[in-house]
Amino acid sequence: MSAAWTLSQAGVEVEIVEAGSKLGGLAGTFEEADAFYPLAYHHILHRDQTLLWFLDKMGVLPTVRWRKIKMLFHLDERLWDLGHPWDFARFPMSLTDKLRFTRMMVRAFRKSDWSDWLDRSAEELVDSWAGPGVRNAIFERLSQLKFRMPCSDVSAAWLGARLHFREGSSPFGYIPGTNWTMALCDGLTELLRQSGVRILTGRKIDRIRTEFGRIQEVVCTDGTTLSGQHYVSALPTEVYRSLIKQDETKHLFDIRYTAILSGICSTRQPIAPEFYWMNLATLKQSANGIFRLESLNPSIGRPGESTINFVTHLPSRDHVDFGLSDNEIWDGYLKDFKSVFGFDLKPDWKRLLRLPLYSPVFHRGYRNPAVRSESWPQLYFAGNYRTFPSIASTGTALASGVEAAEACLKTIGERCTISDQISQFKLRSMPASKERRATSTA
Repeated sequence: MSAAWTLSQAGVEVEIVEAGSKLGGLAGTFEEADAFYPLAYHHILHRDQTLLWFLDKMGVLPTVRWRKIKMLFHLDERLWDLGHPWDFARFPMSLTDKLRFTRMMVRAFRKSDWSDWLDRSAEELVDSWAGPGVRNAIFERLSQLKFRMPCSDVSAAWLGARLHFREGSSPFGYIPGTNWTMALCDGLTELLRQSGVRILTGRKIDRIRTEFGRIQEVVCTDGTTLSGQHYVSALPTEVYRSLIKQDETKHLFDIRYTAILSGICSTRQPIAPEFYWMNLATLKQSANGIFRLESLNPSIGRPGESTINFVTHLPSRDHVDFGLSDNEIWDGYLKDFKSVFGFDLKPDWKRLLRLPLYSPVFHRGYRNPAVRSESWPQLYFAGNYRTFPSIASTGTALASGVEAAEACLKTIGERCTISDQISQFKLRSMPASKERRATSTA
């Protein structure tokens, strides 16, 4: 969407082909009992400059509200709030390691360029900056939750960039009265229509036909064919590879994707303590994390209910857990809930989503593929797999689209200033939320 809009601003005629019924992909929303719910947890980061610029462009940035969330660490049958001094003091880690951990976080916050850590592992980073004790107590657990991999296999540059973002200690943003991803997707769709972009939904690509060293056309399963002078692929690399004969672009097909299970339900049972994000660091549960979506955005769901999101990260869609039945997965999630809170969760409704190609695996030595195909000169790539080592977010996805469009425009001799405008953008204020949720009663 961002690539199409950027191209349209230069007067280029653009068509978007989308398999779904509307634009947005993983940033979608669903309705249940006359209330709206996101497909999975989403929050706005105050450093996500591209996302904030687009929200401002659409005129909705003034409606964003910011809230400091509580992130909990479930370990050894206890809940730990590592952002609270008392809990941090009692956390099972030596005093020396706690001081080293604090020093590491301060040092990472001050470092913005992580290119010197591209070929090194998260294990090397944590051990050299904080020590094995910190790694074993915290980061090995987080690495397993995110990728099902040890720190020795995870990129140090990615971990460092994530620590630099201070994701767990900064306020998160949302839009009251709606799901902000829905506001973003609807706003972008309207910008595209105003710019004359032709949007073709409900059309799945069957193949990409090539001849004489060039892409000739894109063929959809319904028989629709589209041809153009240039193409931008926002497909996961695995899907792209299945549609084209070959592509020799370096690193393109080295990319592996995690899969994710997202179980969402609501309940009117009282739940304590209050939290938004809980890491299940014991590593014995079916889920990797539990989110209370209304803790960030009180307008999600119906008054008086809690909206629970169970999330399981899997190394790939081939993992055995991805193939479990819905009942088997929900049985595991309900057991997880009881093991944490000590009572049975009784959902009013529940929904399970399976996302087979969720996020790139940022392994040690990861490299971004080139923005332009090395085999097909009219083809450009957009996606979070090209924004390493930044946090993979909605904003970085938008940024990758802008970059792909600007590379295309440069090829045809057009100059674009969108990325310059984004780089100069400043968030002027972060109005705090004053919303409060009605208290649930049993």
